[in-house]
Amino acid sequence: MEFEKGIEQENPEYYKGLKTILKEFQEHLISKHIIDNSDFKNYAELLDKISVDKDKEYEIEYNISDSLQKLAKGLNYEGPSPESFVKGMKYLNATDSKSFLFNEKVSELIRKKEEYNRSVVATILLEIYDENDFELPMIKLKFFRFLDPNSNFVVTTYMGKPNLE
Repeated sequence: MEFEKGIEQENPEYYKGLKTILKEFQEHLISKHIIDNSDFKNYAELLDKISVDKDKEYEIEYNISDSLQKLAKGLNYEGPSPESFVKGMKYLNATDSKSFLFNEKVSELIRKKEEYNRSVVATILLEIYDENDFELPMIKLKFFRFLDPNSNFVVTTYMGKPNLE
């Protein structure tokens, strides 16, 4: 939460644009009947479906990565400053940070050479994050990048067939 506050304070226009992009992506999911509404319960049900069917695919044309790149480029935003990152780091520890826990679980799977696919990642997302977390734009972005077949974000790269349209 502190890291998110730092981004919001450092570049409020970017943060506002991020929230707009998230809303547009969510509206796209609703228009495609992938979810019924913006309630966390709908996302939990969607992730639950993916967790039992690693080949489950959805028609998503909204490219969230492109939208974020255009936003950042338009605002000349290169990401959080080192100062902002350092301020947020003092709140980051293995016992309290859900994002740290998520990355730790994924790293453990890779290290142990266990199965690592869409179903597994969906299960981890459901285990770690809850409705309150989903209110935070950076956590919501993690969910959306997981769902977006056009995403190329390193930590939450879309795992499935890319949308080549």
